[in-house]
Amino acid sequence: MLLAKIFTDDICALRRGAPDPSLGSERERIARLADRAARSAAPVLIESEPGSGAHDLARAIHDGGERRQRPFIRIHGGDPHEGDDADAFLARHLRDAHGGTLLVQDVERLNSSAQARLFEIIAAPDAAPRGTRLPSRPDVRIMATTGFALADEVRRARFREDLYYRLQVMPISLRPLRTRRDEIADLAGLFLHRFAADEGKRIRGLSPDASTLLSRYDWPGNLRQLENAVFRAVALAEGPVLTPAEFPQIAAHVQGFRIEIPRLPQATAPAPVQEAPAPGRRDPHALPLMNDSGEMRTLAELEAQAIRFALAHYQGHLSAISRRLGIGRSTLYRKLKELGLDDAAA
Repeated sequence: MLLAKIFTDDICALRRGAPDPSLGSERERIARLADRAARSAAPVLIESEPGSGAHDLARAIHDGGERRQRPFIRIHGGDPHEGDDADAFLARHLRDAHGGTLLVQDVERLNSSAQARLFEIIAAPDAAPRGTRLPSRPDVRIMATTGFALADEVRRARFREDLYYRLQVMPISLRPLRTRRDEIADLAGLFLHRFAADEGKRIRGLSPDASTLLSRYDWPGNLRQLENAVFRAVALAEGPVLTPAEFPQIAAHVQGFRIEIPRLPQATAPAPVQEAPAPGRRDPHALPLMNDSGEMRTLAELEAQAIRFALAHYQGHLSAISRRLGIGRSTLYRKLKELGLDDAAA
């Protein structure tokens, strides 16, 4: 939910007439489009690469509009398969979203019957096709996301042209992070301060070299990858600023910033008993048992940090996370939801 909060804060700053000085041109463009969409009831189509935070932006638009107190329901376009009952599928979620917003993620994956039904929902009553079952428009705001150029899908006859134009009333395109290099350091700073507060760490920001490193990386996973990379860096950080050493996976792909991770020593004969680490030095992968006040941390705090670390380390893949943590997927998902991290799961 952190990305949704960033989008929401940008919208609120614009409405106050006092945007954040660090707000880059692309963030400002997105905030203005989102604000306009939030003040409208028209359908919204968000086009973006994976990891760009499309559903977080949709949530921010919902929270900024008149329906903010009503449900926000997400469905996936791949859920109803060809031959499935699209009417029953959409009707069930429309009931859940009554008075609020229905977000269709990956709308290009809707089968033909579901596309027809969604068009009928949006078009009723002014342009509903003959024989429609809907006497009037349902009280639901429709938003959709896609990772494709939907116009190309229309030309290939894979997506209904009439539905495309209905969704295109308020289009928003999220540019890839690699085309917004001047904003990467500021966005990383937003993630850093939130995660540092959550972890109880006093981290001032990024070193100049770290800022340069992050700005030069291409970020194929976009904002979600940046968020996970910063979380992992904060979790492992020992100093007051994040340096390239806290981003070894990123540095390995940027010329001039490769960080060499020391190899583990080869085992020879019986390993000698190792002495305890000297005071003030600890394994960066270890969970601290004490907080800054010298008190024991609670089990809930330790569990939350372990889950956050696993989420970043395994890039949101629930199967790998649940297997390594030794808990079932349903239990893991419940804990992610309690921590507000369910949107980061793959």
